[in-house]
Amino acid sequence: MVKYKKFWYKLRRLFQSSNSINRSMFDFLKKKDSVYVVMILLLITKILGFLKLRTIAQLFGATHELDIFWAAFTIPDMLFMIVVAGSINAAIIPIFSEILHKKGQEALDKFFNNLSIIISWTVIIIASILFVFTPQLTGLIIGSESIQNMLSFSNRIGVDDFNLFVNLTRIMMISPVLLSISTLLTGYLQSRKKFFITSLSPLFYDLAMILGPIIFVAYMKNGVYGIAWSAVLGSLAHFLVQIPTFKKYYKGKFSLSLSTFKNAIHDSQVWRTIKLAVPRTISIVGEQINVVVNTLISFSLAPGALSAYKFALSLHMFPINIIGSAIAQVSLPNLAENCEDSKKFGEILNKSIQFSLFLVLPIVSVFLILRFPIVRLAYGTGAFDWRATIITAWCLVLLSLSIIGQTITQILLRAFYAIKETWLPLLAVAICIVINIALAFWFTNFFSHYYDWRPIVKQMTIQISDANGPEFFSVLHSFVKDISTWCSVRGDSDMAVGGLSLSLSVTYFVEGIILAILLNKKIKIISWKETIQPALVKFINAGFMALGMYFMYRLFDFQLDTSRTISIIILTVCTTLYGCISYWIGCKVFGIQELEYFEKYISSLKNKVLHRKK
Repeated sequence: MVKYKKFWYKLRRLFQSSNSINRSMFDFLKKKDSVYVVMILLLITKILGFLKLRTIAQLFGATHELDIFWAAFTIPDMLFMIVVAGSINAAIIPIFSEILHKKGQEALDKFFNNLSIIISWTVIIIASILFVFTPQLTGLIIGSESIQNMLSFSNRIGVDDFNLFVNLTRIMMISPVLLSISTLLTGYLQSRKKFFITSLSPLFYDLAMILGPIIFVAYMKNGVYGIAWSAVLGSLAHFLVQIPTFKKYYKGKFSLSLSTFKNAIHDSQVWRTIKLAVPRTISIVGEQINVVVNTLISFSLAPGALSAYKFALSLHMFPINIIGSAIAQVSLPNLAENCEDSKKFGEILNKSIQFSLFLVLPIVSVFLILRFPIVRLAYGTGAFDWRATIITAWCLVLLSLSIIGQTITQILLRAFYAIKETWLPLLAVAICIVINIALAFWFTNFFSHYYDWRPIVKQMTIQISDANGPEFFSVLHSFVKDISTWCSVRGDSDMAVGGLSLSLSVTYFVEGIILAILLNKKIKIISWKETIQPALVKFINAGFMALGMYFMYRLFDFQLDTSRTISIIILTVCTTLYGCISYWIGCKVFGIQELEYFEKYISSLKNKVLHRKK
């Protein structure tokens, strides 16, 4: 027993050296509860998001018609992402914060009005042009014979699909206009650190997307058009919910009239914002190219592949949107305020990274082990059959690997935006665009040849282990040749869609590394002691958690009838509970200090509740 205690004592001492993070974790938050409030609201939003997709899955399953909807959604979504969404964090919020703290409320209101005029009219004009020329644009994207022949999906695009694509795109072109104005309100309120109301906007959007399909599709029988109108309704709700709080703080005269457009053009701060936003806008264009390429590639795969990919994409965005977005949102104004103090800036950034890893790594472990039960519980109803479950779970397990990369990337990008450096991240994005496009083609080809990889891996392992001397190199050469063939020739397996997921995971991993290197050259803040070593400890702890969960999952899988929903719920809850306990024990053993802060916060929250009851 004494030896046992000494072993754990030494192990704990070994890893405690990595915990250089100050015990007052997140003291950089003026209101340390802010990140948790945002997380809770984003959690509710994601739950509604699951209900939204579950409703759509129940009504349509993973079908070709739904594939057309997701493809049509790409164009209006691209317009919004390029013009507004990309610049909101890169330029708009940092400039808003700077003007508010240096020049005051009146200057902020004047700048907001001028910027709103420029962006709103830009979106309205572009949306109108796209609305008029949607048939021509559709012909370029999915009607081009050369593109269809190149990607081998001409047999899946017909005249009816073409008309459906055009009509859906035109309906949803209303959304980016509403969302653009609404997102400017979001930036204004977040610069004032009003995170609660801005987090309600996506919540109301998803709520409309749940009720909309029930009304328009289930009762009014509008088919997939009902989802398009639901998106418009959600965009309107996203905008309206922020109006009362915005009017409380905004003291200027808000106007989008053409008569004030001239004054907005001559505002130097507007041009400064546009200048800062240009690199991020270019990055968004590149990212949207990836979206278009992945959409086109999906049409060369089995029917329903794009829908399965989208369903898995939504699931894997759960921790990214809740944890990564919450921490990034709350950190950005604080990073911007301390951009001239490199020590304080680095402290805020490292705390953000470590706390995000502490929260997302156990979720990644859960997704990796419980992918099938999660997909079945999330979408397994109505038209969503077992085939759709298998494909979606396959996409989810490969997308799970990107959760870490995307979470860290969000925080690193905010660090660049806080110091008003928007050109350097463009380098990372440009490299990753090329990587993603190339890997998307290779991996979809690679995964299109086999349904079950276990016999293949076993066969290769035996061949390599039995080979001696020159035979080893012969087997290795044959293996490399087969891999090359699989990457260049398309098979017929439904598993091919996993290539889109794996390419995304690899791309975000590479982007995170490049961003960290570039940021460290700009400001020396990434170090072994404060960044890498404590992160490595968390990875090891999450690995132990995943290993234990795997054996627990297999044990329950053998004992329970997983064709029944109640059995799936029991399996998921018990395995997840075991994983959480394992992760908590590991944090204690390895001395992971974020747990101590988390426990103190829960304890203080409990004391507040008990005090109020008294």
